[in-house]
Amino acid sequence: MKKLLSANLKENNNIEVSISKDLTQRIVTFFFIYMNGKLIEKVIPLSRNESNNHNIYTLVSSKTTYTPGIEYVLYTDMNMQIPLDISYLATLPTFDEQYRCDDILGANYLKKMTTFRVFSPFASEMKVKIKKNVNDQFEYYSMTRLDNGIYEVTIKKDLEEYIYLYEAKIFSRIYEVADPYSYSLSSNSNYSYVVDINKIKKIDSSSDNLPILDSKLDYIIYECSVRDMTSRLNLKNKSTYKALSESTNIETSNHIKTGIDYISSLGVSHVQLMPVLDFYTVNEDRPFENYNWGYDPNFFLVNEGSYSLDPNDPYLRLIELKNLVSSFHKKGIRVILDVVYNHVFSVNDNSLNILVPKYYFRLNNDGSLSNGSGCGNDIESKHYMARKLIIDSILHFTDIFDIDGFRFDLMGILDTETLSLAYNRAKELKDDIFFLGEGWNLWTNLKANEKCSINNANRIPFASFFNDRFRDVVKGQTNESQLAVRGYLSGDTNYLDGFKHVMLGSSKPIAFAPLFESSAQSVNYLECHDNHVLYDKLKACLPFESDEVTFKRIKMCILATLLASGIPFFHAGEEIAQSKHGEGNSYDKGDLINGFDYKLLEKRSDLYYFFIQAIHLKKFMSSLAKEKNVKFDENIQFENLPFGCILIKYIYSNYTISVIFNPTFEKFTYDLQKYNKVIFSELGDINKLDTYCQVAIINSVSFAVYLQEESQDA
Repeated sequence: MKKLLSANLKENNNIEVSISKDLTQRIVTFFFIYMNGKLIEKVIPLSRNESNNHNIYTLVSSKTTYTPGIEYVLYTDMNMQIPLDISYLATLPTFDEQYRCDDILGANYLKKMTTFRVFSPFASEMKVKIKKNVNDQFEYYSMTRLDNGIYEVTIKKDLEEYIYLYEAKIFSRIYEVADPYSYSLSSNSNYSYVVDINKIKKIDSSSDNLPILDSKLDYIIYECSVRDMTSRLNLKNKSTYKALSESTNIETSNHIKTGIDYISSLGVSHVQLMPVLDFYTVNEDRPFENYNWGYDPNFFLVNEGSYSLDPNDPYLRLIELKNLVSSFHKKGIRVILDVVYNHVFSVNDNSLNILVPKYYFRLNNDGSLSNGSGCGNDIESKHYMARKLIIDSILHFTDIFDIDGFRFDLMGILDTETLSLAYNRAKELKDDIFFLGEGWNLWTNLKANEKCSINNANRIPFASFFNDRFRDVVKGQTNESQLAVRGYLSGDTNYLDGFKHVMLGSSKPIAFAPLFESSAQSVNYLECHDNHVLYDKLKACLPFESDEVTFKRIKMCILATLLASGIPFFHAGEEIAQSKHGEGNSYDKGDLINGFDYKLLEKRSDLYYFFIQAIHLKKFMSSLAKEKNVKFDENIQFENLPFGCILIKYIYSNYTISVIFNPTFEKFTYDLQKYNKVIFSELGDINKLDTYCQVAIINSVSFAVYLQEESQDA
């Protein structure tokens, strides 16, 4: 809705004034411009136009320099007062060069004093208001403005657990905002809290329990939501950090553990937690009233309160997250946070845009918000203080919470320099820090060669990318309109050469040009929180197949994901063929759709045990390769088999492991030349059966893994 009165500085000291005809039908003949209450000039309009019941005046000011931090007000010849918005200046390169700092922002607590710093160059006044308890009256403290756009004040008393807010006067209007550098917040982000963040850092993260991983190719990632992993269990504290961090003492009827013990039983190296940084749309006081994954960020240095037992306790949510990290570390599992630095839920309500309008969010050439994220706004990561915020957030969670990696949502919105700086700084804190993300080439207002897209993988070689080509070749397209399209393992053998390409981590020129110089940049996945889950996709493209056949294909898909060169990635429920009942985007669809189904686990325990054994096979092959001083993804050969089937050989000195995939309905035999031990099939690990064969019988929709020792006689 257009304001009744507005005045905005434009290019070349032009000022555009809009006055609603509902206020006055009279034409304004001149304007006075005041600076901090003092008249500086009288201006006669250069032109007048009409638009949407408004008179639009164009003024040309003789003042050549407008300065952030000074209050400018226009008065009409009828004495109407109109504050002048000079936020246009934030779009100029000179603004980003002048207004920046490397200081610690937020509330920096010491026992005897706390220093508050906030970046707000356009503010003409800034106060911090504090109180000990919610029902107390606020105490106000004026803050000092520095030349770099920072306001600061030091209050010399113990403010631990105090509530605080900033009160900013910007373009003659008073705004009350929580601190964008809050380390702790009250429920629904109403207030910031002063906390001693070192208390959280001192909590043991149990990182000594983590096994050494020599290579990214040893990683196996399991994606889940804090809420989803316990939401369908009969627990008092279900869907919380605490519920996931502790043994639930609940087992299925066939004695499969639940919660964190379930995840630990799988044998994965990393858990990727869907967003736990503060997000907007779940009522933290009554979290079960609605549901959201959390890709609607609000604050970037504090974790979400809806997963906490008490979101109004200044320390509890921080302690709970640190304890959750520690619990995973005790299980030997590293923790990746899914972070959303590409947009915020609501620009107009966000502290960043209120404190520095037109600065933190990328603009198109016409001044509108860039929307490559599809969420109405894109973070302008190239601006110094926006870049600082992203880096500070990453360093905060690495240092204070001992996080092991970051998965960047819509990573293509960010620029490569920001990600490189963040990685190098984080690597100083943790040598094996892991960055991965979605490398889509998004339509954000950023030069193509600057985007963290998969097209620029060589510019950010430390980062790994979700390999959509692997997903689409192996199972078929995932778009809503293409669910019927099959991939190689769903029976379209035209993708045979494409399958070879993705099994090499899309790093070799077979069928497609390489995406990566190294397969360690390839995150191989068939299902994540987005789009249709694997079971639903297979039912959509192969509706005539029974569950028995579908499960065979899912097992084949799991094995291919694990044995492909690169980093295997799985989404919670994929291993038991959990359905989302056809929902392709279940971000707000509730616990019955999204929650992990332990009753289904009970029914499909064979899939669960297969998944565990497939991971054991992957680890066995990796260790065998290391024994022979080669990498897992070296010395891989392919052989085309009848009907579009394939044999993949992993050759490790005097050992050869052969994997045959048959995604078709045909049956055939294959001469292995020498006796091979059959070590794995759809039954899982069958090594103990001591089954050997020279001529393999390849059944329809099947696979098998064979081990051959060269020293063995034919």
